[in-house]
Amino acid sequence: MNSCDTKTGACETSQTPQASCPSKCPCGCGCDHACPMHMWMCSFHEAKKSVQVDILKAKIQKAWGPKLEKEATAVFEAMEAKWKSMQAVNGKTRI
Repeated sequence: MNSCDTKTGACETSQTPQASCPSKCPCGCGCDHACPMHMWMCSFHEAKKSVQVDILKAKIQKAWGPKLEKEATAVFEAMEAKWKSMQAVNGKTRI
């Protein structure tokens, strides 16, 4: 369930429905259940954040992609070597 601050546009995700259900509707319609307007506003802010993340991911990939690829390869190779050594100790040789 999402909880959004309509003034700042900040949204938080909560696993408990009660955490995001105010006693009165924040848009002023007076409903005491999930307000459609509030839900749309929350969804808008969540979608906007998702687009922002995608834009930043593309820029990071373009600017730092080759360096991050080298780092990922080094980490993967180290983890693979550790895994293989653990498997060899346990008498198993395959991954």
